[in-house]
Amino acid sequence: MKTVYIFRGAPATGKGTIAPMFTRLLPMPAALIEQDMFRWGFHLIGRQVPDVTESEHLFAYNNMVLLFEQYLKNGSYDLVVEGLFTWDNADSSQGNAKQLLDMAQANDFNIKSIVLKADKEELLKRNSERQYSVPHDEFEVLYNNIYQTIDPSETVIDSTGQSPEETLETLKGLI
Repeated sequence: MKTVYIFRGAPATGKGTIAPMFTRLLPMPAALIEQDMFRWGFHLIGRQVPDVTESEHLFAYNNMVLLFEQYLKNGSYDLVVEGLFTWDNADSSQGNAKQLLDMAQANDFNIKSIVLKADKEELLKRNSERQYSVPHDEFEVLYNNIYQTIDPSETVIDSTGQSPEETLETLKGLI
């Protein structure tokens, strides 16, 4: 039986760095679906982060879900999905992990949800050093929405002060 791994966490927790590294550890075939590809790769070209509207974020999430559904229907790939997902807020323009996990379970996949966390001040510093830094007000909203609910079934990894390789070592036990 194939597995869906959902990586979620605030901006700058390392999702976009760690998820591809983690995907390479899985038996092939495996596929990586990155929310940021839909959020920034399609909508940010020639624009700044604050210019992207909530409705565009929701549009990007819904497009990501369509791709996710196609991989679920195919059934022959382990899947790694990373994003700014809340646990179960159906109104979030960023999407929610529970919806994705329910879809995976309905398609007979094993499911694992991983929450990446780190010290908030460290995340703010990392965020400020990124090419596409999230504005402070938006960062605060995302941070609060993402960590508002962490389900007991989720694995929480604290990456404070860790390199991506150190965090990846911790994650190897989930495979």
